[in-house]
Amino acid sequence: APEAASVSAEMRRVPTTSAGPVGAPAPTTRPRAASSPAPVAAAAIAPSPAAAPAAPAAAQHCVVRLHGKGGSGAGPRPRDGFVELAPTGNASAWGGRQWLYFPESGYQAGRAAVQNAIDGAGCGRVIVVGFSNGGAFAAKLYCRGENFDGRLARVIVDDPVTDHAVEGCAPAAGVRVTLYWTGALEGQAQPGWNCAAADWTCEGGSTIGIGAYAGALGTSAKRSIMSGHAAYADPPELTQF
Repeated sequence: APEAASVSAEMRRVPTTSAGPVGAPAPTTRPRAASSPAPVAAAAIAPSPAAAPAAPAAAQHCVVRLHGKGGSGAGPRPRDGFVELAPTGNASAWGGRQWLYFPESGYQAGRAAVQNAIDGAGCGRVIVVGFSNGGAFAAKLYCRGENFDGRLARVIVDDPVTDHAVEGCAPAAGVRVTLYWTGALEGQAQPGWNCAAADWTCEGGSTIGIGAYAGALGTSAKRSIMSGHAAYADPPELTQF
């Protein structure tokens, strides 16, 4: 599959391994280095600026990509049948940006960045696809019942950090969800693993495992075509508005 429009810094940091059976989370990791930036305090959360909109057609189809930790956004990119938007995360991390979707102030800042992107592009129908840290944020948007004024058709959660953000999941009616899993880091973190050990961004501070995560979303994990912890750039659901 072709590479995603913006390759996040975290994708370059994570070693690839052979895929194993679905059963453990594939959170974002990075090399431990003294020069690495410290996690961002909640006080540093601020809404990220919306991507500059293209000159859109009225009520066009849009795919909103949420990058992983240490990544960044990009400007609108026309695709066949839709426009791709890539807003920038709402907090600093690992020399780039991340989606900090907790506490509530962080969630609202992240949500506003997505809302601004789709409003600015004149989107009619929307699919949100998030990878790793962005996947965990996408899952929280789904579980919080977001539908962006009835425009959200589907959420694609790609190799997420399997944290507690999905507990009590209550999606909006008519919004579909797809969960992809690479299995690239099988065995590295089991349910209850302490996220601070690798500076992962996890709501609740620990992982719950892929089985519990899929169950909370009300779906099953589908095998990604990627063998390493890398974004599945063009899953078939990407055009299923």
